[in-house]
Amino acid sequence: MELGRYNDALAIYFYMADGDPSLDVGWLGMKIGECYEALGDLHAARYLNGRAVEENPGVRTRSEDARKRLASLSIDDLLISD
Repeated sequence: MELGRYNDALAIYFYMADGDPSLDVGWLGMKIGECYEALGDLHAARYLNGRAVEENPGVRTRSEDARKRLASLSIDDLLISD
């Protein structure tokens, strides 16, 4: 992430999380959410930061701040109207 290689960071975070229930899901959710936000996938970022808040109170501040930034995110433009 520090090098701006967000897709590579995502690969590493998902590799770390795969099959290891002992990992800190809140921390990983926060980091994955940060990557997605940097890549412009705001819906994924909002979801992952929400999960981070649920899973780990220790990351609440950063993830809650991200959720506030993304609070106005909507899918209204995707809905089909007659």
